[in-house]
Order: sequence, then structure tokens, then C-alpha cells
Amino acid sequence: MEYYLLRKKFVELSGRYDLINADLTDNGADFFIDAGQKWLDRLQDTGKMRAKNVQSVAAGTIKVYIAGLRSVVEVWAGNSTEYLYELKKATLNYIRTEYGQQLGSVTQGSPEWYTPAIFRPFVDTHTTTTLSGYYDVDDLILPTGATPVLYTYHGIVICPPPDDTYYISTYGLYYSPTLTATLSGSTWTQTESFWSNTHPDVLILAALRSLEEFYRNTEGVKDRETAVMAAVTGMDKDAAEEEAAGISQMGG
Repeated sequence: MEYYLLRKKFVELSGRYDLINADLTDNGADFFIDAGQKWLDRLQDTGKMRAKNVQSVAAGTIKVYIAGLRSVVEVWAGNSTEYLYELKKATLNYIRTEYGQQLGSVTQGSPEWYTPAIFRPFVDTHTTTTLSGYYDVDDLILPTGATPVLYTYHGIVICPPPDDTYYISTYGLYYSPTLTATLSGSTWTQTESFWSNTHPDVLILAALRSLEEFYRNTEGVKDRETAVMAAVTGMDKDAAEEEAAGISQMGG
């Protein structure tokens, strides 16, 4: 379903015509739709909520920034020499213990371990200058002109630091892309997601639930949630059937 039409239907069903403009552009509706979509994402740990992020990581780089990542399931690495292999998961404490020195002093090689990262420094204004000489800073996102905003990203740390360019594939649960629809003249530029494309009715119900929640209508929230949960339960059954189909023995 085209997103601007989904937005229009949400407004019609909610009666909140003030949430769009006369030309159907956003005037607040997108906030509730996005909140509803994120709630739907968190309800699901199967099917289209799973995705793979592939990034090329330069030699010596141990941080892999990933926007929209909810949780890491497994990580693979490879290049033309190493081909594809799975990294072993370690705790952040183990990584710090094994590689607790300045990054430039750590011997590079084929990445062997990964751990979900803690990118956020506290206080958030810590910089490489204020922490110069401190060893355990390589998993933080410290504010410089070249680094991403720490609140935007989740991600992983890999070790040892790669000695060559590697492709890092991070399998996990991801949020759906934020939906937008902008109008230029008579042409709409829109994004789409699994929910808007395949289950627009469920997304609208989730957005209506979000609206009720923000306006503290407890009974309205319960009614919307009951309808959404019925639909999501059916999707879970489909995903379970798909995962089980054709499997006759466990891998060794």
C-alpha cells in the first residue's frame, strides 16, 4: 500500500484529520505510525524482522556501526583469501582482557571473535583528547567530525583487528525502515516496509493503538492490541512452519 494512502486511511479511521495537511502530507500522523511500526517490530523475532547487514571493514578496524539493529544473532567474516567463516561470540569482558592495549599495539590477523558493542561513553562529551592515554576506549563512539552519532547506532566489536579488508555479515533482528512520503508538485516520493507493503491493515491498527496509548485511553489500547495480537499470532505460525519444513535431522 502506498504510504501516503496508508497515512490517509489512518487519519480517516482515527478521525484525527488534523494529523495531515490538505495535500495529504504529514502533520503529525507519521509519529504515531512510526511508533506503531516499532512496536510491531518488537513483537516479532521471526520472518521479516530478521536481516543481514554486510559491511566492508578496513584493516585495523574493530568497530562495526549498524543503524536499526535490535539484537545480534550471529556474525560471519570473509574475503577472497579467508572465504566465509563464522566468528565466535565472546563477552566484552573477554575482549577487553585479551586485547587490553592501545589498538595500534594489538597484532592484526583474521578476526576470530565478536561481541555486541557498548558504543556510548559517559559523559557523552568524552573525546579522544580527554581520554588520551587511557587504554580501554576503542569500543566507544567518541565525538569527532568523522564519527557517527552514538545514539543512532548499535553494532559489534571484532577482534583481533583485521589485517586486511574483510566483509562482516551481521545477522540479527532489525527495525523496519522509517516510513516517509513527501510531495513535490504532483509526485510522491515514498519509502516502504514489510508492514506497509504486506500488512498495511496491521500497521494501521498498531498506529491506532499508539494514538490511544499517547492519549491514555486504556480501553482503546486493549481493543487495538487484541486485534493486532490475533494477526501477529498467525504470522508466527507461518514463520514456524517455514522454519520447520524440510528439516529431517539436526546438523552436527
